This record gives sequence, C-alpha cells and structure tokens, in this order.
Amino acid sequence: MLPVFLLSALLLPFADARPGGHRGLNDWKKPCFQGECFYDLPDNNGRRGAGSLKIWGSPNAISDITAAAGWTVIGCSADALVQDIRLVCNSEEAQARCNHLYRKLGATGKLVRLPENCGKSAFARVARAWTPKDQSIPADIVPRIVRRAGVQPLVLALTLDTDFAAIDPDVNGEVSIAITGSTIPGAEGNLTIIPGTGEGDDDSDLRRGLFSWIKNAWNKFNNFDKTLTENLPPVDVAKNVNLFSQSLSCAGPPAFDASIRADLNANAHAVVSLGLAAVGTIVPPKLTQFGAFVGLDAQLQASLNLVGNIAGRADTGQVTLFQTGLPGLDFPGILTIGPSFKVLGQATANLDVGVNLRADLSYTVSGAKILFPPHPDTSSKGIYTPGTTPLQLSVSGNLASTATTSAHVIPRIDLGINALGGIAKASVFINLDAHASVTLNLNAAGNAGTTIGAGGGASASVNGCVRADAGLNSNVGADASFFGLFDKSTSVSLFVKDWELFQKCFAAQAGAGVAAAATFVAIPVTATIDTGPVVTFAPLPPSKVFTPVVKSEERRGLSFVCPSWGSKTLVKVA
Repeated sequence: MLPVFLLSALLLPFADARPGGHRGLNDWKKPCFQGECFYDLPDNNGRRGAGSLKIWGSPNAISDITAAAGWTVIGCSADALVQDIRLVCNSEEAQARCNHLYRKLGATGKLVRLPENCGKSAFARVARAWTPKDQSIPADIVPRIVRRAGVQPLVLALTLDTDFAAIDPDVNGEVSIAITGSTIPGAEGNLTIIPGTGEGDDDSDLRRGLFSWIKNAWNKFNNFDKTLTENLPPVDVAKNVNLFSQSLSCAGPPAFDASIRADLNANAHAVVSLGLAAVGTIVPPKLTQFGAFVGLDAQLQASLNLVGNIAGRADTGQVTLFQTGLPGLDFPGILTIGPSFKVLGQATANLDVGVNLRADLSYTVSGAKILFPPHPDTSSKGIYTPGTTPLQLSVSGNLASTATTSAHVIPRIDLGINALGGIAKASVFINLDAHASVTLNLNAAGNAGTTIGAGGGASASVNGCVRADAGLNSNVGADASFFGLFDKSTSVSLFVKDWELFQKCFAAQAGAGVAAAATFVAIPVTATIDTGPVVTFAPLPPSKVFTPVVKSEERRGLSFVCPSWGSKTLVKVA
C-alpha cells in the first residue's frame, strides 16, 4: 500500500517531454534531494516511444550522483545494470551536495539517480560503498575538479544494481513509483494522478484513487489524435506454408501411391500501438495498479488447401508462420514491455475419403483498444468484421464418409512484461483466431468418381450432406501471476462469433451436374465489442492422434494408412 502521507506527491502532472510541446519531468540541473525524482524516456527520434516515471519517498532513501548533485562519475558503462563505479566530488563548494549521498546511515541501501550514459537503468540501488585503493583520476576529468593547491580529491566507489528487493524499507521507509508511457509520442498525454489523500483515507479510498489514475491514462490512450499512428511501422505478412505432407506406397491390388498435403496461405496487415500505466512501490518492489493498453487495426486473408487420398487423422498443433518484434516501452531494470506479433496456423483432419478442399478465411479489425487486466467501469472496444468466406470441396465418389477438417489462422500479439529488477515477469497475449471447419456425412452411391474440372462419367454420384462453418474468437489472457493483479485465470473475451457458411444435402447425382463447382459466400457480420465482466476460460484439451492397428507412418501428430477404397477420382460437392 502507498503511504498516505506521500500521496500528495502524486498531484504533480505527468507530461510528455517531446512531441506536442509538453515539458519533460526530469530536470538534469536539479538534484534529487527532496525525496522525489523523475526520469523521461529519451526521444531517440520517436523510436523508443514516450514516457516518464517518478519515484518518491524519504529524502534519506533517495539520492543523486549526477553533476547536479556535485559528482563526476569515473568508469561507468552505459549498458550495465550491475557494475562497480568510481566517483569524485567536483569541488569543495559542491561538497555539501555530495554529502547528501552519505547522510543519515550512509550510501548503502539508497536509491540513486544515475547520470545520462551511466548504467542501463535510470535509478539503481547502492549495494556497497567504499574507498578504493585506486585514487587516480583520468586526465580528461582532472580539469573539471576544483581543489585547493596540493589537496588531492578523494575518489570513492559504489557497487550499483537493480536488486530493489534487497533494500530494507524499515531503514529509510518505502519508496513509491508511478510510470506512464506510449509507443505513440504524445498519446500518453498530460496525466494527473489524484488518489485520495489525508489522514482519513482508508485502503478502499487509496485503491479507488490509484485506479482513477489508470483509468485516466486509458481514456487518454483511447482518444489520441489518430494521425499520430501514421508514423508507426506496420506489420505486413505474406506466407505460404506447408503444414504437413505425407505419402504412402500402397500394395493394392492394383498398387497405387496415396498422399496428403495441407498448405496454408496467409496475408496479414497490422498496425499495433502500446501504452501503459503503473503505480506501486519500488521499495519494497510491488505494483499495486497496472494497465497495459493495446491499439490494433488489422486485416487478414488466408486460405487452407487440403488435397489427399489417404486415410487417418492429423493435427499439426499450432505452427508459427511468422514472428517479429514490435516497438515497446523500456525503463530498463524497472519496467519493460516488449511486444511481438506472430501468425499461427493449425490444421486438423479426420479422413476416410479422398478430398480436395479450399477454405478461405478473412476479417478486418478496426479501432480496437484493449485494456489488460480489465478494470471496473472500463471495457475494451473495437469493430470486428468477418469477410466473405468462399468454400470449394471435392470428394471421392461411391464412398460412405464422416470426414471432418478444420483450419485456424491466429494472428497473436504477445506482451513480455518484466518489472522491478525481474521480481515479476509475465506474458500477456491477444489472440484473434479465425477458423473454419467442414463436416461430411456421405453415403455410398455409384461406381466411379469424376475428376475435378472434367465433364464426368455418367455413373459418378454423391449422396449425403456437407456442412461448413466458420468463426472468429478473440481473447486476451496471461501466462503467469503478476503481483496478484492478474494470473493465468484472468481472461477477457473480446469477440466470439460462429456462423454457418454452407449446408447442403443431396441425393445421388450423376454426370456433369455433379462436376459443376459452386462458391458459397457467408453473410458478413459486424459487431461492436463490449467485454463486460471478467470471464475465465480453460484451454481445449490436446487433440488425440488416431493410431491404426496396421502399419503407418507418423510425423508431427500425423497418423495415416493406405485407404481401403484404393485410387479414386473426385466429385465436386461444393
């Protein structure tokens, strides 16, 4: 819990230091001597996003080793979170400022602001302080040090790290932290934290006040100027992947070759934005409120092609078709969110008939804004529009069949979260699962099949029913517990819609009438998301792989045997 007497410090606004003309919070000319300190993400031409953090607590718990505090640091790596450094006070005049580091119980156990280009983190714990044997001062630093003639400046040494859990809050009190940021410079805006203050406040007042800050940040993320996203790098995917391929030599008689092949073609375009707001304590390390915000505009077009004259069952599992990193938000050693975008594919088949199938999947996501974990009085939003879904299907004639096939194409956003020196880690995922399935219920009829595209033999026929379904299921969840704010059971259902593409039952037909192909188009469905209350879901059990008694070849969840129907040509049924 945040100490009540410190909450008034949260009244200071968070402002963007870069685009939009707002001032930054961190002032490198002002030392952190009054129990509060700030840090702004460097601009880096907008590639690192924009954000600020603030720590506050007792002046005995927070200090400063920058030039503003009177120090010159010697031998500090810009890329290390753990290191030994040396430092020297710039002058006798600056000595009073330098002494702040050692006030009360000394430097060990304090949080210090680091100079630019010193250390990977903005703040570090002083794990050890001592006077080193090496009292040398590099020649380029000597001119900066002002001392009376003949007086050698004292060089001191510190061990720095981000093990914030090793700081005892009983010594100098708790140190609070608040963070805000966005990959869209300017979108994190001018945030004001106004939690309850005063001696009469209780825990519920504090929770409401802290949540109001998260909510304000979320509202700002929802209402930024849409033109700001024009500079975000889009993700474009064009992949044609073989999910599985199998062939068998069958003895017959007559001898023939049986095979099956499933290919998935996926094209996706996505623009992803990210924001965050977090508040808690860095000493001891614990976040009491947290919100990750994701903005998404995306289009998907994909198709599954399945061709085979083989019997058995297949389940590829989820196969990664494409993966790339996205711009994230990084306060090293304190809070890092590293997003990635991937496209997963999966195909399943339970075949007892020769088949040639093409199923298309498509949808558009417009203006999606997703908040995780969910908070009261807030909801994710967006427009999910399934596209047209053509279906083409041909099967072996004169066979009874209950074959089923399904395909999934799943664009996915993963947010890897690492907080407060690695004390808490979790991954938040956003799935957009587009899926289609085909079920056959065919009866034996006729004596021969008809080849695809051919005029057809007079005796070819198919008798039975064909059904095709499609759907879109979008949800958000996590893989681990994160400060008790969310865990594996926390889930938000963003959009769920299933619809029938095609259902047709027919009596035996023959000749060219069967060979005529037809394309069936689903009615587009548009819906506005309202996530409502938090729901939980359990993952589907893993698919069971069929293992026939006869000898078969198995690979990656595949189990096939030579078909009993021999080599048959195909009849178009859809």
